[in-house]
Amino acid sequence: MIIPLHFHIGGNMLTVNGRGKRLAVATLTTVFLYGCGGGEINVDPPAPVVDYSKHKALVIGVDGMQYEKLQEAIAAGQAPNLARFHLAKTYGGGIVGSVTEQVTSSGASWTTILTGVWANRHKVTSNDDRFRNQADSVFKLIKDADARRRTASIVSWNTINNNFARDIDLRHITHAEKCSEDDQCVADKVSGLLVFGDVDFVFAHFDDVDNVGHSVGFVPAYQAAIQSTDARIGQVLAALQRRQQNHPDEDWLIIVTPDHGRSLPGGFGHGSQTLSEKTTFIATNKEANAQFNSPFKDPADMAFNGLYGNATQADIVPTVLTHLGVKPDVPNYRIDGVPLLGQPSVRQLTARADDEARSVTLQWRNSGQPSGKPLTIYRDGKQIAQLDDAATTYIDQGLGVPDGVAELNYSVVLDQIPVAYLARINAGKPAQVNP
Repeated sequence: MIIPLHFHIGGNMLTVNGRGKRLAVATLTTVFLYGCGGGEINVDPPAPVVDYSKHKALVIGVDGMQYEKLQEAIAAGQAPNLARFHLAKTYGGGIVGSVTEQVTSSGASWTTILTGVWANRHKVTSNDDRFRNQADSVFKLIKDADARRRTASIVSWNTINNNFARDIDLRHITHAEKCSEDDQCVADKVSGLLVFGDVDFVFAHFDDVDNVGHSVGFVPAYQAAIQSTDARIGQVLAALQRRQQNHPDEDWLIIVTPDHGRSLPGGFGHGSQTLSEKTTFIATNKEANAQFNSPFKDPADMAFNGLYGNATQADIVPTVLTHLGVKPDVPNYRIDGVPLLGQPSVRQLTARADDEARSVTLQWRNSGQPSGKPLTIYRDGKQIAQLDDAATTYIDQGLGVPDGVAELNYSVVLDQIPVAYLARINAGKPAQVNP
């Protein structure tokens, strides 16, 4: 079944009650007020009021679906539902050699996708069921912002919900289902929840493509698994369309993403730091920003054919939170990703620690032309600098950290949009010189 995406779930022409109203207001560039002297005063129009209670989000995980193989399926007409989304190459596994590096395995990757941070923060470093996410999840952040919000996680690979067991116990996830490697179970339960349930954020996970890849690799059966997964996504989208008939004022963000790529040439495995295994994708029904559409051709690290110039799987959580209207705690912000909706602030934030000098150098890229706006930097919740938006580097010197390993959370903020980085410094005792 091919489900058209021209109902009210995204894109320019789709958000009639959301984007359409905002565009209508935005056209009112000036208002003329006439006083007793007959003059006129230019007044900026008021900012449009958005009812974020009507904003919802659906993230669909397609485990182990290779970006290039999806492109082949789309070209062959085998993935008609995914073909209707905006599609961009992204990467997982963090940056090799940095504190963000993590294995390209499912446990670490799905936890990044559902927290917006890398394993140095969330601590899920393998596929072990016993690991528990240590970072604030998207479920928690949504519930903390509005306790009335309802969230769901319905997964084929049970380990995902095991890794987020604390969120389930604390009711950050209000509806949790384990389908035990049954993708049709996922499609049916998600569809039922969308049609009949009260829900604001849904995570749905399909595993067939990854299982086929592990079993037989890149053969026709792998492409067939992409096709069947696309059909199940079509079932979910049909349920969402049915929901929209009863709730026409809802504005749904949809994101589809895998956790990792696959090893070459056969496509059987993953987990290592190769271009193919690190390459992922994000598909969305919304018009996204430059972080999604305009990757940097010259990232600071040109490894993997410049892959690091693209968006990352850590960008999904801040995108969801932006759509749902969840306001960030700017000084204490701890999400590594960049929102793909709205104007991005800074991109490509990295940190380099000088252990001997006890300093940290922050570097980033700007999205647009500098305009003199303030750019603020926080360390562990305290403001340490205010620059203008032409700046792309800052050295945090004279850190009074004790000997040993210390972690410092930096937040770089432009237009009240923060991006974070957890730096690690190993400050040793100064070398002693014999007289």
